[in-house]
Amino acid sequence: MLRKILFQTHWFLGITAGLVLALVGVTGALLSYEDALLKVLNPGVMTVEAGGRAPLLPSELLARVSATEPGKTVQSLTLSADARDAARVGYAPAPGAPPGPGGRARGEMRWLDPYTGELLGQPRGEGFFRFTMQLHRWLAAGAWGKQVVGASTVALVFFCLSGLYLRWPRRWASLRAWLHLDTRLSGRRFLWHLHSVVATWLLVPYLVMALTGLWWSYGWYREGVNSLAGSPAQAMRGGTGAAPTGRDAGPAPVVDVAAAFVAFDAEVPAWSTRTLRLPAAAGAPVEFNYQDPNPAHERANHRLALDAATLAVAAHERFDDKPAGQRFVAAIFPLHSGSYFGWPGLLLFCIASLAMPLFTVTGFQLYLDRRAKKRAGVVRRRERELALAKRSAG
Repeated sequence: MLRKILFQTHWFLGITAGLVLALVGVTGALLSYEDALLKVLNPGVMTVEAGGRAPLLPSELLARVSATEPGKTVQSLTLSADARDAARVGYAPAPGAPPGPGGRARGEMRWLDPYTGELLGQPRGEGFFRFTMQLHRWLAAGAWGKQVVGASTVALVFFCLSGLYLRWPRRWASLRAWLHLDTRLSGRRFLWHLHSVVATWLLVPYLVMALTGLWWSYGWYREGVNSLAGSPAQAMRGGTGAAPTGRDAGPAPVVDVAAAFVAFDAEVPAWSTRTLRLPAAAGAPVEFNYQDPNPAHERANHRLALDAATLAVAAHERFDDKPAGQRFVAAIFPLHSGSYFGWPGLLLFCIASLAMPLFTVTGFQLYLDRRAKKRAGVVRRRERELALAKRSAG
């Protein structure tokens, strides 16, 4: 009875949630290499020619940006240790700007040449990947689409566990019984074999994707993970402390950018990327978010806070020194994409995402074949009943 219930639920969800998961998988595969693809598409915008030149000092960069865009307030500056990478400047949101994702307004981001301070063009393809992300997370359909994706992600967990139970082989200790794909089979047997064996190959990536993907689908799930990990919600955002905000906070202080970077270099001898965040109000610190030359993953950020008036070190939060729970929460996205395991993990998770439609297609084929055989059986029974009725009448 349990096997029958699991089977019926498995195929029903397969022909419903499976359609959503196919789309989520393909879009997820595209997003796996978003940064690399955007760099390839945008030479001269996201990457520059170093040509043996020395980059401008950060204070000079910001001075040139301010002279080019005098009506805008610079909020952040991101620099890379790679001489081929462009710098990036972030502006404060315009007054009255509508809130974006997350409920807060976001300012404009621009790329600039770190050797000349010239503002570069807008990268091509950003709109495409933004729409791809909207499809991936909420089917580009707002709150109800987010619920559909969330429910389908729960279904993926069920697919993994129920599929494992339904195909449990008699020789369960044999790796060949679990993992060997027999290409000599044909028809329905091959479809079922392909469906089940490839799913077994990718079982672990799918479980990791699903269990981490639920982080963005449900607030209660996110709060539960934070609670189990002993990580407060602000830990994911690299909380800046209780800085004054709002109208009563007072105007933002004037910061000596050159001296701030001197203080940073004295505290941090080596880095791969660093982002200066200028205080938005009185009492807020000058912040640097940075990564080591070989970070554990793309979210392994360190935070250095300087007193805005004296530029003395107010706090230096190293990612490695955080509690294990906070490190785990910060790694949710790298785990979801596979990048936590380096380029092999990213490639494996990308292939697994691209394989999502395979299970939808083979599942539909098995379902339709089953329906066709069921209809054929009904026809045969009716024919036998008619034949018996004729013999009885005769």
